[in-house]
Amino acid sequence: MIGGNLAGVDPAEALTTRLVGALADLGLRHAVISPGSRSTPLALAFASDPRITSHVILDERSAGFFALGIAKQGGIPAALVCTSGTATTNYFPSVVEASHARVPILVLTADRPPELRATAAPQTIDQVGLYGSSVRMFHDVGVPDEATAAAAPSLALRAWSAALDAPHGPVHLNFPFREPLATPTDPVEPTTLRHRGGEVQLPPEDLVELAERLSGRRSLIVAGGHQRPGFAAATAMLAGEAAIPVVADIQCRFPSSSTIVHGDLLASSGFFHDNGPEIIVRVGQIPTSRSVWSWLQKADIEQIALDDAGWRDPLGTVTTAYRADPAVTFADLAGRVAPTPDPWLPVWRSGDRTMGLAVDRTLATLPFPSEPAIARAVWESAPSGATVYVASSMPIRDLDTFSGSTRGDIAALSNRGANGIDGLLSSAAGAAASDGRRVVVLAGDLSVLHDVAALGFIARLELPITIVTVNNDGGGIFHFLPQADRLDPDRFETLFGTPHGQSPTAIAKAFGVPAREVTDEQDLRSSIAGAKGPTLLEIKTDRTSNVEIHEKLKAAARETLAE
Repeated sequence: MIGGNLAGVDPAEALTTRLVGALADLGLRHAVISPGSRSTPLALAFASDPRITSHVILDERSAGFFALGIAKQGGIPAALVCTSGTATTNYFPSVVEASHARVPILVLTADRPPELRATAAPQTIDQVGLYGSSVRMFHDVGVPDEATAAAAPSLALRAWSAALDAPHGPVHLNFPFREPLATPTDPVEPTTLRHRGGEVQLPPEDLVELAERLSGRRSLIVAGGHQRPGFAAATAMLAGEAAIPVVADIQCRFPSSSTIVHGDLLASSGFFHDNGPEIIVRVGQIPTSRSVWSWLQKADIEQIALDDAGWRDPLGTVTTAYRADPAVTFADLAGRVAPTPDPWLPVWRSGDRTMGLAVDRTLATLPFPSEPAIARAVWESAPSGATVYVASSMPIRDLDTFSGSTRGDIAALSNRGANGIDGLLSSAAGAAASDGRRVVVLAGDLSVLHDVAALGFIARLELPITIVTVNNDGGGIFHFLPQADRLDPDRFETLFGTPHGQSPTAIAKAFGVPAREVTDEQDLRSSIAGAKGPTLLEIKTDRTSNVEIHEKLKAAARETLAE
């Protein structure tokens, strides 16, 4: 039927099967379907294509983050399908996260036909432009007819390209279907569509200029967020040749002689101020570390932004912007940048080692469990080839600061686009479903409770996920903020501490996920390293003493550096 005569074929069936066939030919391999009636033509078209794995997730909010996790893990778009009405609005949080995190997803929403809009028809809301500026492209497909069906492959290519153009992001296609709803079941024939994405590369004259600006100067690379494949190798090569320290978030940190692991502690201890660079190259988002980005905001130093699209400078300190892919640019710069003078990099490496020794010594004196020690245990015991999916709020900060080492055999992911805690378990589940690799989740109790519905399909699908849940009975990060000192303790607890009294272990068991409490560090490490199916490990900590532990670690770092 693809490319053939459409006469006599139901228009909705022709449209959806041609579209799905084209998407599969372009490389789509996962569709996440939220059950509903109006989306029947789309759901059955995806389910009928043998090249696509369809995942049925009941809750639309969870489904959205599940698709996000698939796309984030694999780097190619996943499709989201739902019925009309409020179902579409439940995708909104994941669409926002995908937009800010630059993750390509295709959101396909069913809709009522135009004659039912604004008539109080059931499950009918205004879905035109529903996600606003959060999508890279919106298209209201129109009621299926021979013309829309004929144009379906072209629409697929357009949507696929929009999702993968720089910057990657979500695309929304809205499908108004009339009854009776078509039920396509025949396998979809492949098309001949192809999409070949390219990288944004600096012109030769700009590359020469950038190389000259960095050559022989005390340079520093600061990288935030998640970077595309190839970034680690290219950055390691350039930084190694040019003797440039690299301060990178845990999501894009990599093993190399130039990588600085303890950037947060160095920044908070005054090292950055005392050993400041002459020029900074910033890549991606601002860093997770507040100490690092606060220093960037105050530093009177030339700051270059290197990004392939968009504008990511909430600090307002960028002085020069180069529009190009960082991985490609760093690879092109290799061999062109003269090394920074000795002992620039050795001084930074020495400071980094000093911080590491201070943390190691202090952690050894503290009783387990402490939240920094839990983060390190998760990082060090995650099996080779795994993905560590870490929650926003305190877990990502602890992992970023106290992981203690770089690992090239595992990946780190976090929903740090919009920095919300929602959708963590669903995203991690999507990452696991994407390619079957084990996923180790480092989560706070609120992140787990906020996405508790995901435990149901994690158990049902028997996904290879280990969920390490730090349960401090509330919002631990707020104890680090001014509210903790300025408010009456009872009011602080009510509004910010928010004790919940829930047991993640009991909740997980109720959903069918094996779960237990852990108090011993070796037990935690061996349980993570040897896990097979889905499991939840709960570790209880105290929010108030957690602040004291962090203060001890940072004080030890400052004192060791001063010595």
